[in-house]
Amino acid sequence: MTRLLLVPCLFALILVGAASSARADSVTLVSIGTNTFQGTSAGPYSGLLNSEPISMICLSFNRHVAVGQTWNVAVNLLDASGVANALYGGQADALLKYQRAAWLYDQLTAAPNQASAIQGAIWNIFHSRTPDTAASIQWFSAAMNANLTGYDFSRFRILTPTDTSKHGPQEMMTAVPEPMTMLLLGSGLLGVAAKVRKHRRRNNAGVPEPTEV
Repeated sequence: MTRLLLVPCLFALILVGAASSARADSVTLVSIGTNTFQGTSAGPYSGLLNSEPISMICLSFNRHVAVGQTWNVAVNLLDASGVANALYGGQADALLKYQRAAWLYDQLTAAPNQASAIQGAIWNIFHSRTPDTAASIQWFSAAMNANLTGYDFSRFRILTPTDTSKHGPQEMMTAVPEPMTMLLLGSGLLGVAAKVRKHRRRNNAGVPEPTEV
């Protein structure tokens, strides 16, 4: 009975984790890749969130972390309450700024050859003194003019450092599997549970398992 309970419990934990507004976690910067913007390493970066591999982008042009560094963060949803707890939540139009950064994150994923310019545009959203290039200005303008109505921001998480001092770690953003992916994962787990129950019933009844071809 214990094994059967593990499957629905696991799915429940996934859903609860996805619905949490903010919780204490840790992030490690694993590698920075080869992209640069105006001499500064640009995303996407490889990292660990509680030892789980993630891809992430940086939102903080004026803060720094080193490869191998681990720091504590609050994992915030990209919604009004989550942004209120984020590093730049006090800026004017903060929610819209984070939404634009998330939109650019998706563009970066779709056009990795534009990663450096897109990273520059993301930094410019929160830091007006970020140096510009012609390409980063174009992406910044695209984000300003993007129609974000109905855009799915539930996939994004803001990794806000708990050390919010001037010289604290960078704020990052990452994306989680889309809700449909989570549902499919849950269906697969429940399917495994059904097979286990069927297998047990056959064994208890003394019925041999069918031969697969």
